[in-house]
Amino acid sequence: MNLRLLAGVVLAGASALAEPPTQDAPIADVLKELRRIESAAWRGKVDEARIELQTLAKSRPGDPMVRVYIAWCSMPTDDAWNQLKNISQMFPDLTWVHYGMGRIYVGWKMRDPAKTSLELALKKDPKFYPALVALGDLARVKDELDEAAAKYQQALALADDAEAHAGLGLVYAKQGKAAEARTELTKAITQWPDQPGALRELVKLEQAEKTPALAEHLSMLADLQPKDREARRMVASFKWDSGDRAGALVEYERLLKLGNPELEVATRLFELYRGKKDLEGEERAAALIAKIDKQAVPPLIRIAELKEARQDLDGAENSLFEALERDRDAADTWHRLGQLALAKKQPIVALERFRNGRGKTTPKAPDCDAEAKKLEESFKLPAKPAKGSVDRIYGMVAKTLEEFYTTRKRASPQLKGLLKVRVKVTAEGVVESSEVVEDTLGDPLLAGHAVFALRDAEFEKKRREPVFEFELGPVKKGK
Repeated sequence: MNLRLLAGVVLAGASALAEPPTQDAPIADVLKELRRIESAAWRGKVDEARIELQTLAKSRPGDPMVRVYIAWCSMPTDDAWNQLKNISQMFPDLTWVHYGMGRIYVGWKMRDPAKTSLELALKKDPKFYPALVALGDLARVKDELDEAAAKYQQALALADDAEAHAGLGLVYAKQGKAAEARTELTKAITQWPDQPGALRELVKLEQAEKTPALAEHLSMLADLQPKDREARRMVASFKWDSGDRAGALVEYERLLKLGNPELEVATRLFELYRGKKDLEGEERAAALIAKIDKQAVPPLIRIAELKEARQDLDGAENSLFEALERDRDAADTWHRLGQLALAKKQPIVALERFRNGRGKTTPKAPDCDAEAKKLEESFKLPAKPAKGSVDRIYGMVAKTLEEFYTTRKRASPQLKGLLKVRVKVTAEGVVESSEVVEDTLGDPLLAGHAVFALRDAEFEKKRREPVFEFELGPVKKGK
């Protein structure tokens, strides 16, 4: 929106405001303006109302009511109280000033000052029913329900007022009079919808009785308080329970934007996105579940599945490794990691992973042992592990590797090269790791044979880190 257009909007708003009621206007007219301001505040547009009124104040410098309206834009803050206090010193007989200060005291739960200000307003005008409503509010917050009901009824005897109906409905709700409460609250909302306290209580009553108006009132409440997490949650839950999956998805996303996501919200979003086959949304929701529930493994597995489906194999591996940090003994996670290694043409890595999953297989999990055996067969590993000194182990592995090389060379006559494998042996003679450090052969099956034949070997009890070098075919060192 450009500046000229924005200025036009502000001016249009000011003209739409027309002439707010003066102090001599009927009470209902002034209340209408005050409620317009309060509604703007609930909807986050009070600054626009303030600008309109400040502009208007320049043309009506002697009218205290415009200043009251401006103060109302800051209710119920210290700033609003200070503004009203200043107006009261210049216009001590202005009923609306004392009413405004009394309302602020009620909000601050300051009983005596509130009562003094509101009774002063009634003294100046015994038919000033807004003060009676505020006195009812004061009694209600103190749980003096009979007195509160009496004040609201006195106000209603003078005028059919929205806030008086709301207050009386809230009293009835506290007294357990559900039918009477619903009647009064419905009247209140019909006359002035922007009463969140009344709306919230009405929604609770309607939820208990499953009334048809519940959906409408829930939406009204959430729209009135867009940053209220509980209101938004109520709307989302209602749509979920009623089977409106599309509507629930919208509301849960809105709830998510308010921050501090909860597991139930993330879980329902996951189900909703999965139901509509929105893979991107499903992955986001799964990531959120994993972030909230630090022990959860399934969402990380699902993220890995989704990433693998779009050929992001590295991303899938990262998700699976994160899952392993949460459950090291998950056979299905090791199996998935092994399958990913095969997809990346890394059979040595795959066998390591399948072996890690051995013995962890459950009835519902893939069989890592079977996959490991397949790879071990493809590597032509010796039936019995090599055992003894480093030289003896070298000789045994070199022999079986040479035999396997002869078989592999039939399919690839040009196959030749150098293979070096480093082995880390613990003080107990257990192989901690074995890895290829140089490979000019380029045959993963031969490399796998060397790596795992050495990995399975039984060394003498002495910590060491030998490097085994195997020359296959006519090899010239240094080239």
